[in-house]
Amino acid sequence: MNPIFQILSACTAGEKNQLLEFCATRHSSSSKKYRLLKLFVEKPGLQDREFSRLVYGSGDSAAYFQLKKRVKEELEELLPLLRSSAFPEEVRTRILCSELLLQSQVMLARGLQAEGAKLLEKSLKKAIEGEFPDLILSIFDISQRFGVNEVIRKEDLPELELVIKSHLQILVNQHHPNPEEQPKCEKNAYLGRILRQLNSERKDWGLVANIRQSLAEQNFEEAKSLISESEQSFSKQGEDREVYEEFLLTKQKFLLQTGQYKEVIQNCKQQDFTLMQSKENNLELAQYQWYALFHQDRIEEATALLKKNLMRNCPELAPKWKYWEAFLLFRQKSFKGSLRLVHECQLELKSLPNYYLGSKMLELMILFDQNEADWLDYKVENLRKLLRRWRGKFNARIDSAFHILRSIQTKVPVNFMEDLGENEHLQKLRDGKGAYNWNPIDFELIRYDGWIAGRLN
Repeated sequence: MNPIFQILSACTAGEKNQLLEFCATRHSSSSKKYRLLKLFVEKPGLQDREFSRLVYGSGDSAAYFQLKKRVKEELEELLPLLRSSAFPEEVRTRILCSELLLQSQVMLARGLQAEGAKLLEKSLKKAIEGEFPDLILSIFDISQRFGVNEVIRKEDLPELELVIKSHLQILVNQHHPNPEEQPKCEKNAYLGRILRQLNSERKDWGLVANIRQSLAEQNFEEAKSLISESEQSFSKQGEDREVYEEFLLTKQKFLLQTGQYKEVIQNCKQQDFTLMQSKENNLELAQYQWYALFHQDRIEEATALLKKNLMRNCPELAPKWKYWEAFLLFRQKSFKGSLRLVHECQLELKSLPNYYLGSKMLELMILFDQNEADWLDYKVENLRKLLRRWRGKFNARIDSAFHILRSIQTKVPVNFMEDLGENEHLQKLRDGKGAYNWNPIDFELIRYDGWIAGRLN
């Protein structure tokens, strides 16, 4: 049967009329493409010679078969525009989810980040409702390619991996044939090529994952060894570019967490980050460079990077940038400016408990350095109530640092400053073990124990 008639036979009379209307909108109703489609709809019993004669005036026109091919392609493009209630609910949901996924990619490819993200979010909700793990994986991949991290974050990947693996195992168990039923045929060459490519990529991504795991477990010796062993395995050329970028990010993170700030800055000078494929990766590397500059007390350079790069290229993170700028001003003993920025960003940081409470701690540090005794009483009491209300939701270093500041502020007992060196909370902060580990690329930009030690001197 003619493929065009097969497509049309699957449509109702109303849907056929819709297809004609769509075609007339895309082309003139006097166009040959529209006229032939109209003939196919109204006179399905005719032969090709008769269709050719009606359109071209000749029964053996060579142009007819090219036109017929274009009409079939037109139908394939128009058919998804039809809405049918005859499909099962699961099929309709999956089609809608796929359409939203396609629309979001078109929006994102045109640079319409906000609208594209909204469509991707809608697609994700439909995929979750319909339990379509394969589409959720596609949504994650698109969100990362276009730097739309708010839809599915990299931090969600472990859970996503479990979902995909479970779904795949169910499919295998449902459809995998018994050995005696398997046809004896050669392996599909195309799938074989994909498999070889995936095996190579899986090896490289596995190396990156192992380094990340070592960093998460604070096993820096193992991370160092893995980086040294695998550095030559990565290439910044061709298809390996993406995994190379992730390796570079992970290496920079390792250097920061082990206090090798000069190496981070040197790497940033040597690498051409303009070649980064991902806007998200560019942003992350620029932030790593800022951390290194800040911890090296290169305040002018850190300020320039913050204002000329980060603030301009990512204004949506304005609260975080104000938080960073407040620390820059605090370092320069510009207390009034620092305090003003702290107050400006606090409300917007409430969704990030560590940063929000970190801003409250910075506020206390400023008041301590300014000897604002009256304000300190009020602010210390407010923060005490806040920490009690949010207990279990924030970093342990904040809790211990607050205990020390509160004890200094109340000056009870009198010899507290002399005994501070033996203070349990200060010892935990100095040791930095387990939950008290200090992370130089997080909210605590100035170590609490270091600042307290400075006050003792």
